Amino acid sequence: MFEVRIRRPHRDLSSVVTHFSQRLGQFAEMSVLRPLHARPNQFLEFYLVDPYQVEEEGKGFAPAPQTVLVGPCLTPGKRLGFVGDVQTFTIHFQPTGLARLFNLPMTDMTDQAFHGRDVIGGGFAGLDSAVRRQSDFDGRIAAAEGWLYDRMGPARSFGAVDWAARVIARSSGRVSIDRLAARSDLSARQLQRRFLADVGATPKSYARVHRFSSVLEARRKAPDRAWADLAAEYGFADQAHLIRETRSLAGRTPEVLIQELLAIPEQNV
Repeated sequence: MFEVRIRRPHRDLSSVVTHFSQRLGQFAEMSVLRPLHARPNQFLEFYLVDPYQVEEEGKGFAPAPQTVLVGPCLTPGKRLGFVGDVQTFTIHFQPTGLARLFNLPMTDMTDQAFHGRDVIGGGFAGLDSAVRRQSDFDGRIAAAEGWLYDRMGPARSFGAVDWAARVIARSSGRVSIDRLAARSDLSARQLQRRFLADVGATPKSYARVHRFSSVLEARRKAPDRAWADLAAEYGFADQAHLIRETRSLAGRTPEVLIQELLAIPEQNV
């Protein structure tokens, strides 16, 4: 089981960070694996003791970097394994948070995970050591927020693409992309080009993955809900459409996927 804590950032950081989280778990052996399905999230994760083990298709397991920066995932094919004393601290970013803070070309981050120092560069060592010096969740949040505050000044200002990405996220992908482009005063082609650069996916792909992730989260919170009902609520044509999307974005059926995701319970504390 994972014990999970979640905390919202200070309001001055809420335009670039959605939340901070902590996961704690003890695993005597790597007996339960979790598939990595397509998902829109971008985050910086610190493994404070034993790192996750990552398996790529056709390859064996290897430990993740001690601090890993992860971009949005559009392609399934990896699995996570957990063994030992797993303690994580994670900074979860807004859809354009990485691009705004670090001027990253997000197409280079899609389906990728890198050691934080290799991408963020200058100043990263200070963040890493400050987080690891702390003994609790609150202290790590304070250390991360102090470091992030220093980067808010030179960060790119909030613009049309930032707004559009937030609308897609808040609507769980259930929004007209053409209408979104019109309201952002951009042509569909302009929105797509800028969205790729700042989010790492086209608006349509990003909305698709958000909708898929949202229906999975809804099922995790309500395991007895029927897939057909969830498909209708989240804008799929029918249950068969949801099954096709799940096979494409996770490589398995919805029921198999949810059972694998629920194999390691999570308790909010």
